[in-house]
Amino acid sequence: MIRFMVFSDLHYDEIVDGDKRLNELINAIKIERPDFCISLGDFCEPHKSRNEIYKKIESTGVRIYYVIGNHEVEKYQLDTILSFLSMERDFYTIECEDWKFIILNSCYFRYAGKDYAYCGKNYKKEGARYPIISQEQLEWLQSELEDNKRHIIFSHHSLVNEFKDRGVNNKEVVRKLFNNKNVILCMNGHDHGDKISVLNDIAYYTVNSASYMWAGGYIARSEKLMGKYGYLHGIVPYKQVLYALVEIDKSEIKVNGMLGSYEAITPDDLGICNCCWNGVSTEPKVSSYRIYLSWEKV
Repeated sequence: MIRFMVFSDLHYDEIVDGDKRLNELINAIKIERPDFCISLGDFCEPHKSRNEIYKKIESTGVRIYYVIGNHEVEKYQLDTILSFLSMERDFYTIECEDWKFIILNSCYFRYAGKDYAYCGKNYKKEGARYPIISQEQLEWLQSELEDNKRHIIFSHHSLVNEFKDRGVNNKEVVRKLFNNKNVILCMNGHDHGDKISVLNDIAYYTVNSASYMWAGGYIARSEKLMGKYGYLHGIVPYKQVLYALVEIDKSEIKVNGMLGSYEAITPDDLGICNCCWNGVSTEPKVSSYRIYLSWEKV
């Protein structure tokens, strides 16, 4: 059996109780003892002032693999991030038994026919397509899928979310590469919500934030909400740190989720109805899900 933990959007630098949440996550890793962990991005600033944070989570003895999120590149160039995390490149594979886990970097934009890693707000150019999976990655991904292994894809941005600037802009191109390949599951963060979709027999799983629902724009557009909840700075915190534990055996993939709660303020207090925001559920949970496997294609 393969067991790994997935978490996303801890946002250590944006939340007031970062150390508490980090310690809670570390304790969960120590208890579960997965084979490895995957951070789906927006974990912590990749800066020497945060070196101890990365050392602390890696001191569990469990290998942590990092997906680059948009908050990592808000202030830092890609080369700086790779050097800090001792990563050779921003997209790569992890092979384990009959499985291949593929890490993508969706923090690129296309402008005037060329692809650029974005940093800060450099993607805000008229006609730019953001965020995207770069052409270099697309060609690499196509070759990585040409084998008899089963594949799970990880990215920060969703490959199915249709809301503006939420999902990968060239998501259809990426998904086309999955046709007639052994892609079983795609997991992403970024959306600070819970969502599972199935498209062409592939499960697309949005992992909720480890820390909070994001309602910044929604609050900022309302004078009434700003007057009452402006102190939140758009952050509606969960009480517990959220994550998923994934178990794979010969017959199934089992995503073990968890049910949390809001710390105090809820989406209902903000007037966000139907438990949905930006295309994902606003409930403080990580859904459990099972995928039954057939090995006839291999």
